[in-house]
Amino acid sequence: MSEWNLNFRNAGFAGLKLVLLISVLAVVGCMTTSRPSRELMPTPLALSLGLSHPGSNCLDSLTESLVPVFIISGRNVESESGQLDPFGSKRSHTPTLGIAKVQIGKGLTKDELYEETIKACNKKKALVEFERMELNKTPIEIDPWHVKDDLIRHRENPWVQALNRQLSESEQRNVCIFVHGYNTSFIDNTLLAAEIFHYSGRQGAMISFEWPSESSVLGYLADKGNATFSTRHFRRLITNLAKECDIDSITIIGHSAGTPIVVNAMRELRLLENDLTPEQVQEKYQIDRVVLAAPDMDLMAFVNAIHDRFFELANGVAVYASPNDKALGLSQLLYSEKRLGRSVGGLEEWERQVLMKVKSIEMIDASRMDKDANSFLGHSYFHRDPWVSSDIGSFILGQSPEDRKLVREDDDVFWAFPKDYPDRLLKDLPEVVSTAKK
Repeated sequence: MSEWNLNFRNAGFAGLKLVLLISVLAVVGCMTTSRPSRELMPTPLALSLGLSHPGSNCLDSLTESLVPVFIISGRNVESESGQLDPFGSKRSHTPTLGIAKVQIGKGLTKDELYEETIKACNKKKALVEFERMELNKTPIEIDPWHVKDDLIRHRENPWVQALNRQLSESEQRNVCIFVHGYNTSFIDNTLLAAEIFHYSGRQGAMISFEWPSESSVLGYLADKGNATFSTRHFRRLITNLAKECDIDSITIIGHSAGTPIVVNAMRELRLLENDLTPEQVQEKYQIDRVVLAAPDMDLMAFVNAIHDRFFELANGVAVYASPNDKALGLSQLLYSEKRLGRSVGGLEEWERQVLMKVKSIEMIDASRMDKDANSFLGHSYFHRDPWVSSDIGSFILGQSPEDRKLVREDDDVFWAFPKDYPDRLLKDLPEVVSTAKK
């Protein structure tokens, strides 16, 4: 076969892979249905069983129906007023700040919403509705030449003041940052961030990091480029939160194509702070728990980040992966390299050794026998599967895999859900469960 024919054949195969990726992602992709309201996400299992879980004592926090979500967006602004979604899908070199308000459980009493929150049921009466978006009118002055900046510059900005005010009125000064995935809209991401905050007991503050997604199934490659571009913005967010805001801890939840933003920003910060010990760098940035859900990230790039000690910024990192993730299967086909979120059963020995060496990184097999718990692509399990969302909440609380009733073979990297997972959760705490059911 001639070189020209071989190149043509390879190009045709690459094109076929891209077509396959687009065709299947067109069915579901990473995005949820684009609409201003939707049904409240399923209740995490531990919460419905009455066990210790974020949100288990949320009754007192349900007095206000509107949930604030603090927005930092790398998308371009197309409308500054009168629009629920003021953003486009293109990049902005300067992040835009704002506060979105989301209504949860409109028309329900406080007790009714609490029951909807803690009860496992097939259909929720509580709706999550996008109410309004308020852009920050005070521009933030950013000097892009600052690589490592410890000066306090933004304390007087209304967005920072509102965030600090929210924290001061909360029992916990924790900031949770949600980083969305591919093919998502601003409104969808904000609704999901509000749901996560709701199920966390509405303690502290929720930030949605809005990196510029094309919001189109045809925009996969553009989205991957935009995610790379957004890494520096995310790094600066972490830096500024640490020095501008009165926080005790930061929780980060990254999904799909948003996870490389999280990992690479932490990696860069660790390299910039290579003169600090792990204890010093954790004290400086206050990052507690990091969740990487269905990460659309090159496995070897993740290993490189481990070698650069990105994990030393956090108290713990949990990676949720599934061999049944069809979306990442197509991504893997396109890139011809293993994806972190689909690495269950596919690790080489040297990769296994690296992951086993770092005790603060937990690798979790999120697949399970209940096929009804996952969508067709099996890519949104971190908030759709009550078992997985339950484990994420328990991880954020600081519980070990053993305490969370996960199981692992001695020579395996991945923790897994046993078939009798609900029974195991109930077994050690019968007195707590019996009290909760009264």
